Amino acid sequence: MKKFCLISAILLAVTLSAFSEVEQTYKYEFQESKLSYHNVTVYKVLDHKDAYIVMYAKGHRDVGSVTIPKKWYSTKPSKLSFRSLPKGMAPYMTVIKKEGNFDRVILTMPVDHGISTVWGVADPGTVVNDADKDSLEIVY
Repeated sequence: MKKFCLISAILLAVTLSAFSEVEQTYKYEFQESKLSYHNVTVYKVLDHKDAYIVMYAKGHRDVGSVTIPKKWYSTKPSKLSFRSLPKGMAPYMTVIKKEGNFDRVILTMPVDHGISTVWGVADPGTVVNDADKDSLEIVY
């Protein structure tokens, strides 16, 4: 009887210590992300030799315009990337900020430039003054 009580006490102590270690292993603290993003609907993207001119939904009824330099696509790390548009969705632009500052922009657009009415070509006489900028300022 003494052996049974001793073995039971030892097993109980081992089991409790194992459960307390498991409980401590799964504890974690909440960490707020440094990244934030904002999606806007894209109405038209005009292809210029130095940049993309993007016309987007601003508020509920207004149209905004922003210039995105083409050089951002080839820089490392890339500030501009494209995603193919899933069927049934409207084109949109995602602006990603890191710690409140511009980080990168993603255009989710139709792949075929020839068929889609969203893609267009800017007039050859269009002057783009901010094709060398390093940041994107956008009004939502």
